[in-house]
Amino acid sequence: MRVTVIDVAKAAGVSRTTVSNVLGGKGNYSDETRDAVIAAAKKLGYKPNLAARSLITNRSRLIGLILPSYVDTNTLTNSPFYNIIMDSVYSVLRLEAYYDLILFSVPYKEILLQVNDWIDARNVDGILAVGEYERPFMQELNAKQLPVVLIDNYAHDNFVNFSYVNSDDETGGYLATRHLVEKGYQKIALCSVELDSPLMQKRYQGYKRAMKEAGYKEHAFDKTGIPFEAGLQFADSLSAQQFEAAFCTEDMVAVGLVHGMLKMGVQVGPKFGVVGFDNSNIGRQISPELTTIDQNIFEKGETAARTLLKIINNQVQRGSRLILPVSLVVRETA
Repeated sequence: MRVTVIDVAKAAGVSRTTVSNVLGGKGNYSDETRDAVIAAAKKLGYKPNLAARSLITNRSRLIGLILPSYVDTNTLTNSPFYNIIMDSVYSVLRLEAYYDLILFSVPYKEILLQVNDWIDARNVDGILAVGEYERPFMQELNAKQLPVVLIDNYAHDNFVNFSYVNSDDETGGYLATRHLVEKGYQKIALCSVELDSPLMQKRYQGYKRAMKEAGYKEHAFDKTGIPFEAGLQFADSLSAQQFEAAFCTEDMVAVGLVHGMLKMGVQVGPKFGVVGFDNSNIGRQISPELTTIDQNIFEKGETAARTLLKIINNQVQRGSRLILPVSLVVRETA
């Protein structure tokens, strides 16, 4: 027998309207009520009739997740960041609010404007966009008048209808570099992929602030391509120039750097310090374990998804700017 909203309401001890609102992401309910409804729905195996609901509400129950032009199949395979973002977004949209998530990537500049066709064809209720995009693309997206939440985007903050979720990236760069300074390292490099991007520039500013406070000279190394491979190449350069430590603007660069240093026989930690940025699982899976900046990627995805749902349901206005805190996680590489 099909489980109904009434069944879920009885199991949760709430009204049918409360169940409908909670599962639809509407209304302001306590965490206790919300958790009780979601738990009852999961226990009973409740599956809403999304086709019927879509006809009534004129909503598709679809959310589009857009990934930027520098994300390709290799990056998705090798970068924990995007996988964690997708996992966290899915956990909110599908498991809590019964939305489906569909993916759109923008691999080439010449097809940037195809987002219009995609949005129209899929009839998405809202957009989550990760990373940075060229201005024509953002203008087209803005013209659609859809609810949009941007993650890790500093490049286009003049679109007042967009909402933003970022980490405190500058503070993260500062904490990472200051830790290396406090550990006694002096010749400290910054290693990054796409350093000219606004996001990486924020982390670079934090590095420069810590180096200036210490009275040390700045040394920035930048590459394009797959972060892990870039890290391997940085190892050769830093070893040749007798650097003592490095702040890497993402964990996968740091992992590549650690791997490269170890291959050359350099003792990472005692002799050469490394701090990454992300606190992805990969940092605990290498030896020595990676010291890194925790930006709580999962929370970032959850926050963006919940913000988007609130905008869709007219619970908050567009244009919010959330900055999530970061912290230093000390392990073995520094």
